[in-house]
Amino acid sequence: MDLNSLQLVTGELEENCYVVWSDGGKEAVVFDPGADGDDILAMLKKNSLTVAALVLTHCHGDHIGALGALKEAFPSAPIYVPEAEKDWLTRPTLNLSYFYGFSIIAPPGDVLVNGGDEIDVAGLKFKAIHVPGHSPGGTAYFITPEGSAPHLYCGDILFRRSIGRTDLPGGTGQDTLVEGIRDNLFLLPNETIVFPGHGNLTTIGEEKVENPYCAL
Repeated sequence: MDLNSLQLVTGELEENCYVVWSDGGKEAVVFDPGADGDDILAMLKKNSLTVAALVLTHCHGDHIGALGALKEAFPSAPIYVPEAEKDWLTRPTLNLSYFYGFSIIAPPGDVLVNGGDEIDVAGLKFKAIHVPGHSPGGTAYFITPEGSAPHLYCGDILFRRSIGRTDLPGGTGQDTLVEGIRDNLFLLPNETIVFPGHGNLTTIGEEKVENPYCAL
């Protein structure tokens, strides 16, 4: 199973939305539709894709702004949301959009996700890995496609040579985040491609050596 993954940088905070589908398939999983819903829908149309699921790594406003547009276009696509942040989708003070001057109220989640859960959708199987610190429900999604390196969609948990902020409301401290990265993500194969919520792609192997915050 070859995996296709397209990245779309959305909104003023340049958040990474990912559209993921198996080679030859027509159903996609959309991770973190942060903003610019029309652009995401256009990307789907260009690739002749429908949406099988909308999956959230966490529920800060810059990661959920286009959720309503996509849910309206694909009403049967369930929204997978970390259980610890299920109330954030409908409360701008919790998802922090209120404090940026634009209150985002997104549709409520359909499926609550906890660490260790497996999401089996559109012929793809993702394992949920809970890593709090940036936010209480922060969740990464790991998949091992046949014939290619593993993929990790991790939102704002781990970045190329950096980590997510832990000083925002709901953050639980840098020590918690670093420990979670080392104890969970750094156990994954070194060749795992990391798809972060902002910035460029990296690999687990690179970050284990080069990341100034959590290198081993």
